[in-house]
Amino acid sequence: MKLIKPHLITDSMMVSSSVLENDYPAWVPGTTYALGDKVIRVGVHKVFQRYAAGSSTVAPELDPTVWQDIGPTKKWAPFDNVVGTLATGTSPLNYTLRTGFTDSLALFELAGRYVDVVMKDATGGVVVYQKRIDLEVTDIETIFDWFFTELDLRTDIVITDLPGQYASAELSITLTTTSGNASVGVMKPGLITDLGETQYGASVGIDDYSRKDRDAFGNTVIVPRAYSKRGSFTLMTTLGSFNRIYRTLAALRATLCVYIGTEEPGYEPLLIYGFFKSFNIEISYPDYHLCSLDLEGVI
Repeated sequence: MKLIKPHLITDSMMVSSSVLENDYPAWVPGTTYALGDKVIRVGVHKVFQRYAAGSSTVAPELDPTVWQDIGPTKKWAPFDNVVGTLATGTSPLNYTLRTGFTDSLALFELAGRYVDVVMKDATGGVVVYQKRIDLEVTDIETIFDWFFTELDLRTDIVITDLPGQYASAELSITLTTTSGNASVGVMKPGLITDLGETQYGASVGIDDYSRKDRDAFGNTVIVPRAYSKRGSFTLMTTLGSFNRIYRTLAALRATLCVYIGTEEPGYEPLLIYGFFKSFNIEISYPDYHLCSLDLEGVI
């Protein structure tokens, strides 16, 4: 089990992006807006919707009585704390970030065929890392499968071998499709920590927030809503890492991180972006300990 503590991406770290911040017209002070009108505020990278018709000189983020915050602009969607918001654009979709010390990267809710990651030692500097990841993982066993099996593409990946020694590192992430638009929901570069060896018996699942009701005639009415991942893990930790792991988890008790149950192919559900609900380290043996960790993903 490893975890990535993500960097907080700020305006100064955004070098460039192929996704434009033009979801809706920019808010203009004093303009009269109708009920339901949507505007963007580039300064805070948010989309706001009007509660009631009228005008104001107060910025929407400071006037919640008439403006509703409905989420980030699509350009900044991968850097919020929500899984369901997407940055979508024509292929290739690219982000170039000035991340500094960075040794890992997590990408969730991908829609594409290839991910290319390039790291330079500084902005416009020398390439120190370059990798292409094919997201196609279709299991082909027969000629019939070759012609008729639906293409299976990974939506969640982690990269944990970035060279982390560059204080001014520039990271470029490019998502390419074979047809249609590309999109990404979560993009979290950061620093990785090893928590221990994941043991067999781990379990993962989802909590579904869809609404299921029956009307007066007994018909089922389903309102689809989002879901979140959850997982329970047992980790084997060494004697020397006991204090470090305890301090690390205690310090991250209110921090969203990327938890990596395993990097083995085929186990993408063990990648969870969220927080731990509880952890317990059991001192059962003289040379190693067992740590139980319950995780809950964000929507």
